[in-house]
Amino acid sequence: MEDFNNIRNPAERSGAVQRGWEDNSHREFNEWIAELEVEEALWVGRKFTWVRPNGTARSKLDRFLISPEWLTKWPGTSQYTLERNFLDHYPVLLKSKSIDWG
Repeated sequence: MEDFNNIRNPAERSGAVQRGWEDNSHREFNEWIAELEVEEALWVGRKFTWVRPNGTARSKLDRFLISPEWLTKWPGTSQYTLERNFLDHYPVLLKSKSIDWG
């Protein structure tokens, strides 16, 4: 889990100049994720995890990146955006529906 301060595609940003899209940082970010051989857990809830204090811009900057081994052990893993308080980021919860009873 991390605040990566980067988006993976243009749909992850709203209301601001598409900074980061013109400079290919999204491509480098996606290549880095591929090199690590991890993937993003299924997303549930709000589309964005950060909001500018005046509400004029929003982005998805926070995410869980997990290994295939994680998904094998906990196949129902999803990430959920929670309510935000005084911070400019929404908390993200990683949750698995799978229960191992033994």
